[in-house]
Parts: sequence; structure tokens; C-alpha cells
Amino acid sequence: MQFEIVERDETWVAGLPVRSPKRALGELRDRDLEAAWSAVLHQDLAGPLASAYTDYTGELSTYNTQIVGYQCESLDQVTRGHLAARLPRGTYARFSSVGNFPQVMTDLWTQIAFAEEHNQIKRTFTGDFECYPHAYKIDLYLAVDPR
Repeated sequence: MQFEIVERDETWVAGLPVRSPKRALGELRDRDLEAAWSAVLHQDLAGPLASAYTDYTGELSTYNTQIVGYQCESLDQVTRGHLAARLPRGTYARFSSVGNFPQVMTDLWTQIAFAEEHNQIKRTFTGDFECYPHAYKIDLYLAVDPR
């Protein structure tokens, strides 16, 4: 399980919000998330597809707001009706996975769980960023404590 520690500049993601998790435990599909992606993919976007994870609940680090949409450089690029999330400059662990959905997501989160369980990373939950270099690849940047 490989990951890379990187420094990232401030990143903005705009799009439609989904409060997660809304799906039943053990369910892979999230109909609200699918509806948000479907809506975003039918719009002209100001930047490349991206997703941000923000507003983590302290006690339940898996409960957050996911902004499904696109990376943007300024608030001027945000489409009317979309929300914008600002991810701070800082240290991130970059995890990557290539494959078909849903296996690509399972592989990605297996890598993350391994790194967390083996104390290779300590997440800060200040905001995480997901981008898609091509149709079959996901890069997920988790905010972490610099070591």
C-alpha cells in the first residue's frame, strides 16, 4: 500500500453538497451522491472534476459534507446554486487507485485504512480533496499532521 506525503497549496472545490453518510451501513451505493454527480456532469463546469470532504463531525470522523463538482481558482468561477469549499494549504497524504467503479473506491479506502491502522498517517480532518486524472483513476489527498 503506497502513498506519498505532499505539500498542497490552498484548493477550492465548487459543486453540490451531500451530507454523508446517508446510505445504510454496508451499502456501497449512495443515491444522494449519485444524484449530485449526475446533476454536476450535465452542467458546464469551470474546472476539472473534483470533490471535497469538509465539515467533519468530531466524534464521527466519517460524517462529513462532500462537495461534488469541480476545482476552481476563484469564487467568480462558481456556478450559481453551487457551494464552494476551501481546503487549506498544508500537508496531505496522496493515495491513488486505478480501476473500475466501485472496486477503485474499495481499493483506495483499503489503502487508507491500512495506513491509519499502522500509524503511518494521522489525519487532521481539516478538509480532504479528491480529483480524477482520467476516467479510471482517483487521487485522494487526506490532510495529515506533518511528521
